[in-house]
Amino acid sequence: MPFISASRITGFLLAVAFVAAPAQAQEMTPADIVGVYQGFVSSSGAYWEITTTFKIDEAGQLVGSYIYDENGGSYMGELSRIRLTDDRKIVTIWSEALGSGVLEAEFSEGFSAFTGLWSGLEDDDAVYPWVGKRLE
Repeated sequence: MPFISASRITGFLLAVAFVAAPAQAQEMTPADIVGVYQGFVSSSGAYWEITTTFKIDEAGQLVGSYIYDENGGSYMGELSRIRLTDDRKIVTIWSEALGSGVLEAEFSEGFSAFTGLWSGLEDDDAVYPWVGKRLE
């Protein structure tokens, strides 16, 4: 997946911001966020396309995975210990071959998109965007 242009990112952010406009609180269940989301993630000083998937596993737990291409390499990772927090927010641990860290994300009303920030365990002061829009 190629590097994403600034104009494409701006358009995507506007679409997500419009969808995620404040509204009446809606209590979230794990089933609400199950699905495949296409978006972008910031890494190594650039933005890369990412596909993030949430599902319910055989034990009834909400789990996730993701895949993105960066600088010619494809990276896959897992989202574990997903915790539902306030309204439409989650906190989860991401892990892949290159490291691990925390992702905090907020879903839009209707759960059609999320905006999040990720950080690495080794440097939790720096945070980077991770967003997705549900594929229809």
